[in-house]
Amino acid sequence: MGFIINDKTLSSRLQRHLEDAKEKEINSLSRLASGTTFIPEDPQPAQRAIAEKMEFRIRSLSSSKRNINDAMSLLQTAESSMAEINNMITRMKEINIAAASTTVSEQERRYLFIEYEALFDEIKRVTITTDYNGIPLLNGSDPDTPTDLIFRVGDPYFSSETDGEDINMIKFEKFNDLDTSPETLGLNSARTLLDESNETEGILLEDVEEMLQPEDDEVFATIYDQAIGKLSEQRAIFGGYQSRLNRALDYIDVYQENISAAKSKISDTDYASEVSTMVQAKIQSQAATALLAQSNVQSNLTLQLLNNIF
Repeated sequence: MGFIINDKTLSSRLQRHLEDAKEKEINSLSRLASGTTFIPEDPQPAQRAIAEKMEFRIRSLSSSKRNINDAMSLLQTAESSMAEINNMITRMKEINIAAASTTVSEQERRYLFIEYEALFDEIKRVTITTDYNGIPLLNGSDPDTPTDLIFRVGDPYFSSETDGEDINMIKFEKFNDLDTSPETLGLNSARTLLDESNETEGILLEDVEEMLQPEDDEVFATIYDQAIGKLSEQRAIFGGYQSRLNRALDYIDVYQENISAAKSKISDTDYASEVSTMVQAKIQSQAATALLAQSNVQSNLTLQLLNNIF
């Protein structure tokens, strides 16, 4: 067996393995600390470009969700007001029916219609004052009421199947045609009856019965049924848009979830795998260090042989 003291092959090889192990350990620590697989030592530009494109899409979907939630809030505001108007119309019918009986005196009819007129005025007030962020919702005659409402539910997307229209833009057309004012609904005011009567001379039965008559008595039993019909049609329009927006929101939730999961697989650190890699790198580093310490054994044996000779 020969002894060579200038041979650095083994030492160089061990140093290389030690450097590789240290690099793996440092990379693992960086990924564990940052939570992402993209680190300065290993930028992965191609994978990072894909992940950033997905992040761009995720943030766009988040903005769309905010738009949809705002649109639903607008529709729910209008719907809650129309529900109250519906309740007031029902009470007005109760008053008119109760007053249309000879069991009620003329003075008592007047008392009933004082409440009736208060409800009539309240319907008008609700119609005028109901708005969302400055947009009148129930008063189509208001000059501030837009002709159409635009709900953006996604990035602009044009399709030949829809004649080039943006299918991610839901348009509430002819929004200014909607009006819940008592006059538009066809309700009659009792103001004239109240002004022409007093505490001693109440309201006549004939006048009360006349207020019950609808414009089309072949379709509606009373004017209040006719008003409820008109109001229900408007509520159905709001309800249709709200239902569509609900489905759009559900779709975006699932879409965003899947894209987030795909991005996570590309960019997020797998802590279980990375910890295992770091432990492996530590073991390799310690082993290489120990072996590097033993690489000088042959040189030490040569030096001992020379000492024995001399």
